[in-house]
Amino acid sequence: MSGGLATRTGKRRAASFASVAVAATALLASGGTVRALADAPAQTPSASECSPSSANAGPDARVMAGYAGLDPNSMSLAQSKTWDAALQKQVQQRGLAMRAATAKFKTITIDVRVHVITRNNGTGGATPKMVLDQIKVLNRAYAGKTASNSTYTPFRFVIKSYDVTPNTDWYNWSIKDDERPAKKALHQGGYDDLNMYVTGLSDGLLGYAYYPQDQVGFRDGVVLLNESLPGGSEAPYNEGDTATHEIGHWLGLAHTFENGCKKPGDFVADTPYQADGNNIFYCDESLNTCKQPGKDPVHNFMSYGDDPCLDQFTEGQSLRMLLSWLAYRDPAA
Repeated sequence: MSGGLATRTGKRRAASFASVAVAATALLASGGTVRALADAPAQTPSASECSPSSANAGPDARVMAGYAGLDPNSMSLAQSKTWDAALQKQVQQRGLAMRAATAKFKTITIDVRVHVITRNNGTGGATPKMVLDQIKVLNRAYAGKTASNSTYTPFRFVIKSYDVTPNTDWYNWSIKDDERPAKKALHQGGYDDLNMYVTGLSDGLLGYAYYPQDQVGFRDGVVLLNESLPGGSEAPYNEGDTATHEIGHWLGLAHTFENGCKKPGDFVADTPYQADGNNIFYCDESLNTCKQPGKDPVHNFMSYGDDPCLDQFTEGQSLRMLLSWLAYRDPAA
């Protein structure tokens, strides 16, 4: 089960590539480390291996004109209930509700392992500035500083390591063919480390992630289209909120429109129900697509508007992310 945002329009414009030396200067200043990785041989995954697919897909994915696709993160009602039940079992058995109450306003620093992938000739990769700006976007969003009614969450992000890998195959990242070999070669740390793969992607994808319940080993993390980072070319999806959204999945949030108008929705009490039709793509504050109280949460980071539209988490989402962290990712657990 994985989370995803797709797809986009137009040809990708290659971003200017900065040398590893420049990357080191910029990123060491933020406390991280830098490695340059040589081109790694491609490997073919076994047909039996689990990987993101359209098997669980529901509504059309977040798209721009010219592309279409299904979101690999959407779940059936039965799947979503199983997904939530796994978390609730952990919460009850380990007394996590009390731990969450005491940890609610303590800062949880997440080490980010950044993996920038370029073409073989070194072109196309996200620049160090784009990566640093992305971290700033995440820290503003998760601190509740993006809107007056957005909620504080305890999560903050720091670059722990940074590497650049020239590999044209992986730059044209295909979930089916490239995810397993690339992640096997690049992944660092444990489940409390956020491995962020920044690459060219293919098929119009903006990004995707794994839920903490998935427990997929070295395949855990988020994959982002390079041009979705701040300063990228994929307007209006180039302000960094693809990462905000995908990390929301990585921390245990479903889409706000999960299960549409059917109970239990997205399992968060303070996000109004939202139908899972084409309405999810529009930043229309008047939308009220379900009979339950509350208008559609069109500004929520876990909805599907474009980047200028998305600017909010709720208190319930903050709590669910914290519980998911304590249940699955906290190294002290």
